[in-house]
Amino acid sequence: MSINQIVEMTGKTVAQVKHALRRARLKGKIEFEDILRYTDDDVDNLIRATHVMQEAKNRVNTKQVKTSIRIDETKPFGIAFSGDWHVGHSGVDYVLLDDDINTMRDTEGLYVIGMGDYRENAIKHQGSHFGEILSPGMQDKMVVKYMRDLKEKMVVLLKGCHDHWEANITDRDFMETLCSEDVADAVYLWHGGELTLKVQEEEYLIKCRHKFRFESSLNYENAPRRMMEVFGPADIAAIAHKHNPFQIMRHLMGQYRVFLRSGSVKVWDDYGQQGGFGKGKPGVPVVIFYPDEHRMIPFTHLKDGVEVLNALRRDA
Repeated sequence: MSINQIVEMTGKTVAQVKHALRRARLKGKIEFEDILRYTDDDVDNLIRATHVMQEAKNRVNTKQVKTSIRIDETKPFGIAFSGDWHVGHSGVDYVLLDDDINTMRDTEGLYVIGMGDYRENAIKHQGSHFGEILSPGMQDKMVVKYMRDLKEKMVVLLKGCHDHWEANITDRDFMETLCSEDVADAVYLWHGGELTLKVQEEEYLIKCRHKFRFESSLNYENAPRRMMEVFGPADIAAIAHKHNPFQIMRHLMGQYRVFLRSGSVKVWDDYGQQGGFGKGKPGVPVVIFYPDEHRMIPFTHLKDGVEVLNALRRDA
């Protein structure tokens, strides 16, 4: 801007403007001929641009912590809680994983919540990737194929620890790919959140996370129960992470609640052996829901739940 333009804009005199401009370039006997300065107006422009950028990023953000889903069922139906596949690790029971995927895909009236840690991708801990038999890119391809197989059944996907490591290091969130329309076409429930499941006139509230605080080696119920106490009552409180399946139904806060955690097909690894945890325990808990009454039946293992579900649907 010219001096006259500055005078017109600020209302100052020409002498005042010249003095201010000269002082901005002087420090003792030093005169800065081309020093860069910014004004409050420049900072205001930056603030406005930040608001615009935040709004733009939010429009392409698919992470949720709360969602509602309606399922069109008139017969009893089930939800399988499946996670900790750790695809790519040498200690995974791939035959069992394939069998679980096929069972979930082919069972009428069974839907799936993904509980996290779908691939190994141990990029956080130095040396951990030596236990992998597939590169991260090959792991991605396998997990994408599994998710596409389950596309018609998948309702929600959670992010696990191993899923978070890459996003934290590279800013690439593979979970967004998995939840996209051409893969699983599911809700990205971030690290966990609240799912309201609607069927006919009934509603079931499910609160789930890959992991939560208050873990106890003596009481596997403790973490999911405390999660419900922290975030409020729910019909089901579900977690994963510990590679040991568990479920219990008990009366609490005025009604029966189901607490569960999913197991893992990663049955062998150095971490588990070093810590004395033994083998990982496979298990895909299933909860059967009734559409015409508020009633749930939980199972620890996939095949047990599927067997009962098939019988109930035949008789319905």
